[in-house]
Amino acid sequence: MALLTIATISCDDNDEELFIDGPESQLAFTSTAASSYLLTFDTRANTAERFVWSTVDFATPIAVNYEIQASADPANFDNAVVLTSTNENSAAVTVERLNEVALTLGLTPFSQEAVAVRVVGTTADVTMEPMVSDVLNLSVTPYTTESPKLWIPGNYASASGYGADWDPADEQTPFLEAADFGSTEYEGFVFMNVASPMFKFTPEMDWDEAYGDAGTGLLSTSGGDLSVPGPGYYYITVNLDPNGDGDFSDAMWEASERVWGIIGAATLPSNPSEWNDELDMTYDETTKLWTVELDMQAGEFKFRAQDWGGTTELSLQDAATNTLILGGGDNMSVAAAGRYRAELDLSTPRQYTYQLISI
Repeated sequence: MALLTIATISCDDNDEELFIDGPESQLAFTSTAASSYLLTFDTRANTAERFVWSTVDFATPIAVNYEIQASADPANFDNAVVLTSTNENSAAVTVERLNEVALTLGLTPFSQEAVAVRVVGTTADVTMEPMVSDVLNLSVTPYTTESPKLWIPGNYASASGYGADWDPADEQTPFLEAADFGSTEYEGFVFMNVASPMFKFTPEMDWDEAYGDAGTGLLSTSGGDLSVPGPGYYYITVNLDPNGDGDFSDAMWEASERVWGIIGAATLPSNPSEWNDELDMTYDETTKLWTVELDMQAGEFKFRAQDWGGTTELSLQDAATNTLILGGGDNMSVAAAGRYRAELDLSTPRQYTYQLISI
């Protein structure tokens, strides 16, 4: 058995130093990994795995702190993430915690990939090398609570300021976003600057699965290319499961053109119609902004596309961040008369914003 030795060193200050001889027993897992770990939001409170390892024995009892470390590379733990720590010889890790760590390590949601784990033991003696166990390899399929997205690769992309044509992996490829986690209802605005726009919807930034035309307003993973009548700025909606029964065979989509403008009493100096008709804005495919310069007076205004109601008007959602929401609601306001540049940014689905800049 290893010995715990307390030695008094003859020094000018007569300090005492503690030395711990290394343990005889090795640190090693006694539990084995499951064949796979399918993590889901509904089971997040459940235990994903209880890790058990051999205890490290010293001649005299000494506290050992154990960390369960995780890495995406079983041969490299330089940037490991700590799953949990304990002074015991076992630790339970929940589905939620394993999922958090898997995403931190860069695993792709809903795709099975490897997570390597090991146990590292340390004592109060800073001169003693950490004790490191063998490595367990886990096959983990994580989930995400972010709102789902649908990318829109097509023949319009390069001509419309979105990067490469027909490339869902291109970071500039536009996308639709669902209302929230678990929702199947998507929306977004896309500019298509070609004579005959063609495209599909992909749930990931690849071609593993793609929704195409299955007849008027319907979608299918075996369908052909989708299309809209011609060039324009389109509001697109998709519902992959209108009946809510988990069967995507009734998936639907719609697209309608929008030309945005500014309207209201505040626009009177440049817009005699006030609330009756909007002053048209211009879209810039480089900045992805709708803009107009106009004289304004103190008062209220909104952004509108063609007609009142629903998805053709934008209302104030949060005055602190200038975020907007589609549909009826609060007007925006300007406090002082002057000349302004109005900028409307609809390029990020469900995060619509505006700026009113004095010029």
